[in-house]
Amino acid sequence: MIRLSHFNRMWEQEFEQTRSLLLGATEGWIGAVEHIGSTAVPDMVARPTVDALAGMSDLSGLNEAALLIEGLNFCRRPAPLWCEDELVAYLEKPRAGEATHSVLLVAREGKCWQTALDAREKLRTAPQLRDELETIKKANFVAGCQAQTQYDASKSAFFDSLCE
Repeated sequence: MIRLSHFNRMWEQEFEQTRSLLLGATEGWIGAVEHIGSTAVPDMVARPTVDALAGMSDLSGLNEAALLIEGLNFCRRPAPLWCEDELVAYLEKPRAGEATHSVLLVAREGKCWQTALDAREKLRTAPQLRDELETIKKANFVAGCQAQTQYDASKSAFFDSLCE
């Protein structure tokens, strides 16, 4: 079942701790870590999962970096559909069956990197876009959207139009 929460200022602290752990654990493979997703947008209703975008300048170490992140109690998952054209790794940290954190390993300055940062900035600076996404999320919640894939699919059209 999908849970939604009102914005929590602790999410930024959770992200900073995650960034520090990722940079320390990956032996230099990751050059930058950014906070993305709804928990990175102040005052937005969000699924309470702190999403990190980890940029690598050399993707030859993608599997090694992912293995090191697995050592931080993350598990590999299928990559998001919007990244299917790029070599990426996606990991989640589950707690009691739900993900509390996620990491998307991508090429720094690549298409996925730029798409995620552009979407975050648009949501931070355009209240009407933030309201539109919240409406989509709340409608899924009220309708009893049970599956993550169904929830993700309902947001895809929004993000496709946002990133055009």
